[in-house]
Amino acid sequence: MGAGLDIRSLDAPFGAAVHGLDLNRTPDDPDVIDALVDALHEHRMLVIKHQALDIENYVTFGRQMGEPIIHVVKAIRMEACPEVAVVGNVGERSKSDPLRLAAAFWHTDQAYEDEPASATMLYCVEAPKEGGQTMLTDTIAAYDALDDRMKARLEGLVVRHSYGAASGRDGEYDARGSLTEDQRNNVVSVYHPLVLKHPATGRRSLYAVAGTPEGIEGMAGEEGQALLRDLKQHVLKPAFRYDHSYEVGDLAIWDTFATMHSAVPIAHASADPANTRLLWRISCRGAPAPYRPDTSQPGAAPRKGDWNQGAAHPGG
Repeated sequence: MGAGLDIRSLDAPFGAAVHGLDLNRTPDDPDVIDALVDALHEHRMLVIKHQALDIENYVTFGRQMGEPIIHVVKAIRMEACPEVAVVGNVGERSKSDPLRLAAAFWHTDQAYEDEPASATMLYCVEAPKEGGQTMLTDTIAAYDALDDRMKARLEGLVVRHSYGAASGRDGEYDARGSLTEDQRNNVVSVYHPLVLKHPATGRRSLYAVAGTPEGIEGMAGEEGQALLRDLKQHVLKPAFRYDHSYEVGDLAIWDTFATMHSAVPIAHASADPANTRLLWRISCRGAPAPYRPDTSQPGAAPRKGDWNQGAAHPGG
């Protein structure tokens, strides 16, 4: 593939590993970013191996994937760099269940906002010998596997979302515990299409059918919830699943328009360093750099054309 990268499909239903890349040296190289963005949209999820990133280059790379989002939960933000969230089971911020387990339910990042995330990445600083995986599912493949009758039923449906509205179901962690009372009082509902057209590829996916949905517009409450439950069970089938076990230096990045994910719950860190998990998280919204005009060259077209080619706006 372009930029001389070694990109190998994982032994899994989707995903690829990237070898031979040092993002400390090339965090904003156009050829590298073009190749990675193409691979991300093809494979849904990438694991860029053997990184030793400093925070500045990590954020620089994050900005190539979109506009970094400052997370609603203040307690997990890195104080010196609020674009980065610190997740895991070490340090004062991660001793409480609401902070340590807040992602331990199936969801799509920022689906509770009008303009949701387009990509999320986790850089592994410390990895436990066991546990602490990120489970992912391919929602494009899940949509493709539906029969024509179900696809016709879903076309045009709009889902109402809010932060953590559907977390806590099926034995999963209830994410709303990580919000302060003021934050809970300020949660509002937003609306996204149930079947989303990807803004780069035009491929259709089952968008954010777990974690944040409150209901489906135009359906009675129980009817809409039943349909969402059925779709959640469908997208979690093994045929669409990959569970990533981290190694130190992994930078995992996934396309949030084409996946859902959940953290595997992990215990408090003990004195045993083998039990520690520390990840730096960046979620981005909007177009990655190849789909944005080069502001240093007025009038220049994006390298890869229109970000919204034939796609429904992610916000509905």
